[in-house]
This record gives sequence, C-alpha cells and structure tokens, in this order.
Amino acid sequence: MPAQTDPRLDLDDIQGDVLVGLQKNAEMFMFFRIADVAGFKMLLRQHIASRLTSTRRVLDRERVAARERLQGPRFTHPWESLNLAFTKDGLDRLLGPGRPLLDSGFERGADHPDTIAALNDPPVASWLPAFRSGRIDGAFLLAGPNRRFVDTQASHLLSMLSGIVTAVYSEIGQVRPGRERGHEHFGFLDGISQPAIRGLTRPSRRHHGSDQVLPGQDAIWPGEFVYGYPMQDPHAADQPGPIAAPPAVWARNGSYMVVRRLEQLVPEFRAFVAAEAKRLGMYPALLGSRLVGRWQSGAPLELAPLDDNPRIGAEPMRNNDFDYRDDPFQRRCPYAAHIRKANPRDDPPRGTAESLRHRIVRAAIPFGPEVGPGETRTEHSRGLIFVCYQIDIGRQFEFIQRRYADNPDFVDGKTRPDTGQPVHPGYDPIIGQAPGNGERSMDEPVPNYPTGNRRSSLNLMQQFVIPTASSYLFVPSISAVRTALSAAG
Repeated sequence: MPAQTDPRLDLDDIQGDVLVGLQKNAEMFMFFRIADVAGFKMLLRQHIASRLTSTRRVLDRERVAARERLQGPRFTHPWESLNLAFTKDGLDRLLGPGRPLLDSGFERGADHPDTIAALNDPPVASWLPAFRSGRIDGAFLLAGPNRRFVDTQASHLLSMLSGIVTAVYSEIGQVRPGRERGHEHFGFLDGISQPAIRGLTRPSRRHHGSDQVLPGQDAIWPGEFVYGYPMQDPHAADQPGPIAAPPAVWARNGSYMVVRRLEQLVPEFRAFVAAEAKRLGMYPALLGSRLVGRWQSGAPLELAPLDDNPRIGAEPMRNNDFDYRDDPFQRRCPYAAHIRKANPRDDPPRGTAESLRHRIVRAAIPFGPEVGPGETRTEHSRGLIFVCYQIDIGRQFEFIQRRYADNPDFVDGKTRPDTGQPVHPGYDPIIGQAPGNGERSMDEPVPNYPTGNRRSSLNLMQQFVIPTASSYLFVPSISAVRTALSAAG
C-alpha cells in the first residue's frame, strides 16, 4: 500500500504498461498508419478505449499471480492486455496541426538527424525498411500468455480496424524458455533495477536517507513518469519537486514511450569475451560480468566481485542492495560497466539525488530465436525490444544514452588509487556508441580486488548491440483516448 504522504494516482486512467508493466509471456508491437481518421476516432470511442488495460487491472492481476505463484508455473491465466500509443504524426492526424506541442524530444522524433547525431545511432538508412519508408502514427501493444494467443488477439483487432488503419510493422517478443526466463540473449538476468513508484507501493525501509521499497530500490515521485504528479527534487532524493504539469488538459496521466529494436550479435559477443578473457588472463564469465556489472545470475559485482553467487542473484531482497560508495576505485565494478553507467546510483558528483532525476521505467522483452548449436556467427535476427517510459525524453532516456553510456569520461572525477591521476572510464561496452560507429574502449576490465593497481583496457572494435529501429510515442490516458483524442471534428 502507498504511504499516506504519497500522491494518489489515478490507477483507472493510466495505461498499465507505464508504471507496472503488462503481464506477458509474449507481446506484439503493432505499428500502424491511420487511413480513415473519422472511422478510427469512432472505434476509439466505441470499442478500443474500454479494452485498454489500466494500471489498476495490472495491479489486480499481480495480486492474483502472487497468491498462485507457489502453486504452479507462472502466468497460467489467459489475460489479454492492450495498450495504445501515438507518435507526433498520429497526434497531428487526430488533433490537427494546431495541437499543443508536447515534450521537445517527442516532437523532434527518434529518426530526426539531431536525435541520431546526439545518440550516435546508426543512420536511419540502415534501419528496418518499415521505419524509413513512410509515416507511422501509432502502436498497439498486445500482450498475453503465449505467441498464439497474442497472434489471435492481433487478428481480431486488425479485423475490427480493416480499412481504417494500415499495419506498417509488427513484431512479437517472447520471454526466453526454461531457465533463461527473465534473461536477455547474452544470458544476463534483466530488469532487476527498476525504480519503485510513490503512490503504488509503501517504502519498506529507510537507507542512506532515501525511501526504498526493496533494498536498493529507491522510491521515485511519479511525476518523473506520468504527467500531473510531483517530480523529484533535484537536490534531495526523498523530497518532491514541482508538479509535472501537462501541456494540455488531456495529457494528464500520460507518459512518453521510447521503443528501440536492438539486435544482439550473440555468437560474436561470446567469441569476443572468450578471446579477450584469454588475452587478459581471466575466465570468460568474469570478463562478461565486468562488462555488464552483474553475473548472468543477476548477482551484482558489488556483492560478488570475483565469483558468481546465484543465491544473491535470485533473491530480490539482496540482488539490488548496493551502491558505489564502498567502491571508489572500481575494484569491484568497473566505472564503465553497463549497470554502473545506466544507473550510477550515488556515483555522480552530486550523488543519488542527481541520478534519480534521470531514471526510467523499463518494459523490454526479447525477440528472435535462440542461438542454434552450430551458430558461430549470427544467422537470425534476435535481440531486445527495449521499451521505457518517462516524462522528459531528453532528460531521461536520451540523457542516459548520451551523457552516461556514450560518454567515455563518465563517471567523471575519479582518480587512480596509487597515483591520483584522473580516470577515463570509457564507453558502456553493451549499449555505448561512439560517433560514426568508431572504436570504443573501457578501462580496467581486469579486477584489482581487493588490492592491486594493474592497468588494463579493453578495445571494443565491434558493436554487439545494434539499433535497427526506434520510435518516440505518447501513451495517453484512457480518458483522453475516450474523449479528446476521439472527438468528432
């Protein structure tokens, strides 16, 4: 339950994937173009708005699943979930060219040359054809217990929308099988370090002056993710800042969604880790963990610096319970490791309050087949459909990619323990991108734990995670879909 001082969220109006995440073993992303605006608006009012899955419905399902989790396999219910989001072009179609302007990053778009340059993304000409050959107005998210179920629901939806929208591109992501459930294709447990949202859950303990729901999980004010609620105070981690005022009345309870289709070159990544581990005199699993900041089990290097500890990795009360104040010289975890770059916790010069202003809610899912036994070079497209939610794309998602992952000097202000010389951490070896797909490097892949001052570096000649499509969308409230966005006119 939320604390009495937390804001009261409109759980029936906020779409369910934004703050909690739709229950899913499979999820389809159906990008579309509106052909008949009047017909589409009518369907929004009469059929689609009432089918959208709310946050309250997701939370109710979570409670049912929690009661039944010990009695059988996960996700046995045939729960259908549907969410809907629009691009700037889609809002233009529904509201007209004089509509209120929303977030500047959203209005600029993921495919704008300035966005590509800022993020060091591959040129749009290399993206999937559907994302470079015409207008995309929006996307439906359909989630359920398996691929066949989702395919059936998508067919019913497309039948209803026949002649009204044109499907531009669809792709289904699925959780990986068996013991790999919850792991991305490189093999690492994913989605551990999610922020808690004030107004959804009650903080369970006080830790270093910051409210936390699970150990290491800071509670964040909901205005960082949804319009109409308090944001973070940039100077005090546990204090509210100003209200995230919507640019239009109908934008309240809405959020911005970033979707990135990230291909992973899994056989090449494994071969690189094995070869570099041999060169550096390490075993491959340790080097892989130094690139990510966690072992494949999910155990963080801060708690298991030299050997994996699957018990920690599998335990939510332990696998996120750390910060970096006890690791000022990257003896446990490299400054450039993926999780240290993407969520630096108390590492930045202004501490936790600074990093909390850049948090995102992630809702990614793997796509593509498993690596075959004889696949030594990538033969099939596979990877992660990365999804995140925020209220300011530039200050949140783009900041993390541009100022953290792509910045070889972040975390700044670090020095060598023996000489006091400044450290240049290097790029995030997983998602970091150099201008023009240039060479990247990271500092200190070989651990100096618990003591030592061996200097080492890793040159990353190849990108192992490649963006092949991206889209910025606005996820409106359910009431906005029922009224302002579907009003006749």
